[in-house]
Amino acid sequence: MIAALHRAAALLALILAAGCANFFRHLPGDSAPPVESAGRRAGRVWKNADGSEVWEYPLGPSGVQTFMIDIGPDRTVRAVRQILREEYFSKVVPGMSRDEVRRLLGRPKEVWYFPARDEEVWTWRYLEVNYRLFNVLFDRPSGAVRSTLHLDEVFLPAGRGRH
Repeated sequence: MIAALHRAAALLALILAAGCANFFRHLPGDSAPPVESAGRRAGRVWKNADGSEVWEYPLGPSGVQTFMIDIGPDRTVRAVRQILREEYFSKVVPGMSRDEVRRLLGRPKEVWYFPARDEEVWTWRYLEVNYRLFNVLFDRPSGAVRSTLHLDEVFLPAGRGRH
């Protein structure tokens, strides 16, 4: 059983590494068309006033990585960033809009609504030694960030926590 878990973990690590390699093989200065033809469509393309774009690549509904590729107005890669990291989470501050958060962190894994607080919560799953969850709590009427919260993801053994 333990050997099977180790093999599964090794396979998962290889898959994740392969996914990273696909994005990080595109270096600043590379032309945008090869990025487009690499077999993965951007989840969203953000267009900037200067003609540049940001291409968002969320990896899976429960993935722990989201890549943003900055494309200059000259259609060359400017940067490749994995954004589900503390460096980007720390930029989310009270008062930010949903659009600002979405553009900074990409598509959330889940969106929940809590009527008693009239609050919407967006959740991203990420890996920082252990699996963690980053939550952004929005005031529903105004759409502004109220607060943020980091939680450790907890897995219960089969049959535990159910009544």
